[in-house]
Amino acid sequence: MAGPLGGGPARDPVRRRYRLGLAALAAACAPAVRYEPPAALRAYDIVVTRTDSLGRELVRALDRRGFRVRTRVRGGSGPTAYLFVFCFRSPGPEAEPWLHVRLADTRSGSVVAAVSAPSAALGSTAAEQARAIADSLHAIAVRGPLPPP
Repeated sequence: MAGPLGGGPARDPVRRRYRLGLAALAAACAPAVRYEPPAALRAYDIVVTRTDSLGRELVRALDRRGFRVRTRVRGGSGPTAYLFVFCFRSPGPEAEPWLHVRLADTRSGSVVAAVSAPSAALGSTAAEQARAIADSLHAIAVRGPLPPP
């Protein structure tokens, strides 16, 4: 034959397969383009990493309320929400501290549930506070979040 068919230069079939293989590998290893968080709070595993008395009581109370609770973050698992707790007091002599609890989706970072209440209203012991928090999260899971104001 005088030249390759098609009128263009001859292509190396090994190099073409190599490029196709790299493209397939890149597509397979690429992260998901779109993450769809679960619609229900119960679909999440809740991670509680606190090791103080409130953290231990939260694990027990959430477990009793039917939530799947873990104490460590685990890669490659299903939908997971990280529970974090913080206390805030407004400036002023008579301002009382509020306890704020947030559940954040570990993939997107969005808050999927929130509970805030004056610390005194939750109880005086860690067990009472954890039970009140778990009851509030259970109520959110049953009825769904309130619409924004």
